[in-house]
Amino acid sequence: MSPSGQDDKKKKMEEIKNLIFKEAKKEEEVINLSKFDIQAFTDTQDFSWTLDNIKREVKIGWKLFSVMTDSEIVAAVLIRKDGDTLFTKNTPIKMAFQGNGFSHQIKHFYEEEAKRSQINKVVNYCPMDNFRMIALNESHGYKRTGNAFGMSKNIIEWVKVL
Repeated sequence: MSPSGQDDKKKKMEEIKNLIFKEAKKEEEVINLSKFDIQAFTDTQDFSWTLDNIKREVKIGWKLFSVMTDSEIVAAVLIRKDGDTLFTKNTPIKMAFQGNGFSHQIKHFYEEEAKRSQINKVVNYCPMDNFRMIALNESHGYKRTGNAFGMSKNIIEWVKVL
């Protein structure tokens, strides 16, 4: 990458400070999010990123959010409240936006959402081969529950008591 390219990337990173979390409440919003650049996040941890599968997740109680910079979707998150627990999962951050601290902002969103709802436990799921997500969970005080999910038992469950 040329020095000017590095400067452009640095400038872009400095301009992007906070993410916007927008719930997909209308079917049109769910459809638009399902069409999001499939190369950016092909699958979440436990289902393929298709419109039918996304609708199924929403139908069983997951709330779907676009995670955006000013106008560009960089990831998607799903949350589901059940008693004193907020269950959470997310797609990977779009490649061009990795390294900006967005994963930390997503964790903060989960925890603030739990606090707003007077929920004291956040559960998160991530693939066992996603070492960055594992390190992120550990750095935010999440602990492995010992539970594993998915057809290959490759999805690790994490919990944090607030």
